[in-house]
Amino acid sequence: MDTQFFVIKALWVQNSVMLLALGLVLFFLLYSIREKKPRHLLASTIWLAIVLWFFNSPFFGFSTVAVNPEGIEINYGILSFKNHILPITSPWEVVTAPSGIRRLKRVHFITIGNHESMKVRGRDDLNLLNRIGVAIDECRN
Repeated sequence: MDTQFFVIKALWVQNSVMLLALGLVLFFLLYSIREKKPRHLLASTIWLAIVLWFFNSPFFGFSTVAVNPEGIEINYGILSFKNHILPITSPWEVVTAPSGIRRLKRVHFITIGNHESMKVRGRDDLNLLNRIGVAIDECRN
């Protein structure tokens, strides 16, 4: 069976946001080093840690999935340390949860092992998450 690729959210958008945030922080970091401003250097270093933490935190889910008989490759983005290849036997589940300030909207995400995808809304996106699960089940057999 060939590898099946699924895009939950556009990875190029996610990578662009990551690189823009990193570039902005690095610009201020280099500026503070060049101008010898220790306060700005400290602030830039703290912001760099915040950016790296955010893109590796539980708030940020994976965007793409590649399923083949050897395993399930999940991709969080260019700045993430959480990109993994999981065993094909990893359990999966599509979850629907409330969202928004008043918790009136419904979002969907898929959990594979202990990894959560980006949250999506709409029937088409829910069908995509279910197709990912079906592909995992087909590769197991």
